[in-house]
Amino acid sequence: MKDLLFAMYMGGPDSVEAIRPFLKNLFSDRTIIDFKIGSWPQNILAGIIAKSRSRKVAPLYEKMGGSSPQLKHMKTVLEKTASVYHAKTGRELEVRTGMCYYHPYIEDELNRLDGSEFGNIYVMTMYPQDSYTTSGLCFKRFEEKLKTVSIKGHMKRIPFWHLNESYNSCLIARIYKAAESLGKPLTECHILYSAHSLPEYTLAKGDLYTIHLEEQINYIKDMLRHYNYSLAYQSRTGPVKWLGPETSTKLDQLADAGTDNIIVVPISFVSDHIETLIELDEEYISHIKAKGINITRIESLNASDDFAESIYNIILS
Repeated sequence: MKDLLFAMYMGGPDSVEAIRPFLKNLFSDRTIIDFKIGSWPQNILAGIIAKSRSRKVAPLYEKMGGSSPQLKHMKTVLEKTASVYHAKTGRELEVRTGMCYYHPYIEDELNRLDGSEFGNIYVMTMYPQDSYTTSGLCFKRFEEKLKTVSIKGHMKRIPFWHLNESYNSCLIARIYKAAESLGKPLTECHILYSAHSLPEYTLAKGDLYTIHLEEQINYIKDMLRHYNYSLAYQSRTGPVKWLGPETSTKLDQLADAGTDNIIVVPISFVSDHIETLIELDEEYISHIKAKGINITRIESLNASDDFAESIYNIILS
């Protein structure tokens, strides 16, 4: 009997035409962003934001090939994980992806699995750190839909994995490689961890996200024995107060203070997408390079072999 890995994510547009409905779904959900104006007004505002923002970002998605590359990376790395799993356990691993805001939706994938039976079922998200706005939301939708379908097997839920040694070793290897690309020893570099921002009110609700970020950064710091670092947040959108400082502001402050040899680590992202390829690379980092600062970003994990090995480690640890 084969096993199952069900991996979840927010999702992303698979075409330029999909940008607007994806953004509408995203900004309508009061779990991830609550504009504090009520459900019906937020739905209206979400439509307005989606229409405006889709026109703005469409050319950026066209630069990335017309869709979000993270979908391709996710499917490829999970296929590699299945190969690793079979090689190490002798068991077949079926992999399924379920998304919150665009196809394939979590609910649709569970419908397709209705009536199936597996030996082991591993359920995870592609978010290393836990937050009720991301991994929590994925699991909430998974659990609700699971009540209406019959899928048999021993189920293991993995809500977060930010302290997994294998995964963090992937990041550490890329940090050292980034230092080499700058032509400097790591001891002469400043690491800027850039995390996706969340509305500040999430902290008052006891969200674990910032705690997990701090835990993971401390873990990497101790592994590297490198203490010259800072944390900032990117990708804020909408009329609410977000976690700070902003990545762009922090980079300017570092540059203006004469800090050189900066390594940017997108700590909450495992694959390339618009927030790494465009926001970080083309907007923020190119701006700092123009100031004469030696700066680079680590390579994303994407569908790399070592990340596939890490996912195998994560589901079995």
